[in-house]
Amino acid sequence: MRLFVLMMCLMWSAAAMADPITPNDFRKGTDSERIEAAIREALRTGVNAIEIPRWNQQRKAAEWLIDRAILVPSDFTLVLNDCLVRLSPGTADNIITNAGARTQPLSANRNVRITGKGNAVLSGGLEAHFNPPGDKSGYRTIGILLYDTQHFTIEGFTMEETQAWAISMEHGCAYGRVANINFANTNKFPNQDGVDVRKGCHDIVIENITGVTGDDVIALTGLATPNDTARTSMQVGGRLPRNNDDIYNIIIRNVQAKCIGGHALVRLLNQDGIKMYNITVSGIFDTSTEEDIRPATGIRIGEEHYWSSRMNVLGETYNIKVDNVHTRAKTAVKVVGTLKDATFTNITSYGGISQLVEFGRQPVEGVRIEAQKL
Repeated sequence: MRLFVLMMCLMWSAAAMADPITPNDFRKGTDSERIEAAIREALRTGVNAIEIPRWNQQRKAAEWLIDRAILVPSDFTLVLNDCLVRLSPGTADNIITNAGARTQPLSANRNVRITGKGNAVLSGGLEAHFNPPGDKSGYRTIGILLYDTQHFTIEGFTMEETQAWAISMEHGCAYGRVANINFANTNKFPNQDGVDVRKGCHDIVIENITGVTGDDVIALTGLATPNDTARTSMQVGGRLPRNNDDIYNIIIRNVQAKCIGGHALVRLLNQDGIKMYNITVSGIFDTSTEEDIRPATGIRIGEEHYWSSRMNVLGETYNIKVDNVHTRAKTAVKVVGTLKDATFTNITSYGGISQLVEFGRQPVEGVRIEAQKL
């Protein structure tokens, strides 16, 4: 029995020490073709994981230039090991997306892991790949896009100069974690948000976020597209069941970042009958300085526009808890839309902001705020 256990331990140790499958195992084709070949081999052998290393043997450089999005299937791990993966000049596509976002019809994925080691960087490129740049060019402007993906992890790397939103979770994403992400955007292109959660997503943790974004650092946006049809600039997917559109059970914590486009650190927005509830936000630290454009708001909730069928009504945004926010924004907390049963505690401001709290014209109920100027 002891001999059997010893042999099994040796087998497990050998498996653990086995070299990972990488695109360097394949010599023919572009960088994208070699990455895809590595994914196919990992699926064929049942390893279900590949690693993109720092050194690209074919290119003889510490750079991987991709001419189309990396498609990650279900039950798969993509490891970015101290590498730079950049969209080739002129490539109008995501950097990474789940495989189901490209099937016809669209399909779901499960157990997707995108993880970084060392100084891993995903880059949208140095120039605009779209005309016009930003959201007018569609969902492919998003750096990492997940659609209808459950049980996922995105963590451990920098996102540099994305063509628009850096990370966006679209309808159906749930039970996931986005963590330890650093942003290096310059507001060069429109809508350079950090992390976005769209309608129909729930049970997601966003934590340990650092760096610089052009637009909102983190945004939860529940908006209906006109007639809920086709792929649009803000939503992948076709006609969707209205009862699955809500955003709920979202935790946002430990954010140390700045938005140099003058937007918000955290933005919550829902319209068109889409509900947003059970949202916890804590540990938000504004790292902007006097040399930076002052953010408009630390925490911004609701709007009186951005709706297709109707504005948000009281009771559709509720059970919101915000704690420990430190910001030099023009307004620390700005509630523009409706809000019910919400608490804002340990809100502090510095740098001579115009006001701590501002309410719009829409009704609020059961809202408690504790804020102070330093």
